[in-house]
Amino acid sequence: MDIFLRYKFLLRIVALLLLLNLFCIGYLYSGKKGSDDNRPPKRPIEEATAILKEALQLTEKQAEDFKKIREDFFKKEEPLSNLIRAKRDSMNLEMFNENTDTSLVKEIAGRVADNEYKMELFRLEQSQQLKTICTHEQLKKFQDMVIDIRDYFQPQKNK
Repeated sequence: MDIFLRYKFLLRIVALLLLLNLFCIGYLYSGKKGSDDNRPPKRPIEEATAILKEALQLTEKQAEDFKKIREDFFKKEEPLSNLIRAKRDSMNLEMFNENTDTSLVKEIAGRVADNEYKMELFRLEQSQQLKTICTHEQLKKFQDMVIDIRDYFQPQKNK
């Protein structure tokens, strides 16, 4: 093989490897668009509604109302949750800064606590709405299932 053929061959191999690397980087980058905090995804509302509909023997109207209440809660909860996470991140950065401003950390902690309080008020509002659509017997069953429901609505963990 003369020198020019080797040169062309090596250029083609380098170009192929470069394209392969770019493709792999693009593929890996596109796979991370779902969640930037590596948290597992939450369960779909429809799945939870179907399980509760069966367990509590909800009517179609009750199931639809339940779904609307949950969707409304998630619309309120998501931005507040993102804000809390951002405040905690900034608080952690400030806490481990070389020259920590403790008054700023305390102020951020207060904001986080205020937002957590708002989140709990959203949960209270949601529970009151759910109580209005259930019968007395369904509420009794619901009360017995509260811990199981809480665990169910936590994000799924990879096993």
